Amino acid sequence: MTLSQGFTTILGGFLLPFAILVLWGRLVESLGPLGGWLAAAIIIGPIWYFNHGLLEPLVVQQGPVFIDMGFATAIGVFVYGLTRGIDFPSHRRNLLAALLGGSLAGLILSFL
Repeated sequence: MTLSQGFTTILGGFLLPFAILVLWGRLVESLGPLGGWLAAAIIIGPIWYFNHGLLEPLVVQQGPVFIDMGFATAIGVFVYGLTRGIDFPSHRRNLLAALLGGSLAGLILSFL
């Protein structure tokens, strides 16, 4: 991986958690559940396209292991919560659910 590919991969991993933390809550506050659906459409879709859909995507994948935007988002939002005073035990159930769901999805996809 070249230096520029490393930089764009870090940038691609940063974009989604940043956009979620900046925009998602505001859309939900102003539009309610519709804001959540709108946020999913206008945040996740375009950033996924930048990270994976371009001819030269921001996130450069190498080797057999594939780490998607969800992992970067989980780390970004988790660290944000910890730095804002949310204690670790309150994250436990969500982390367990994310790990189990991601593992199950990976297992299912490995058979397809």
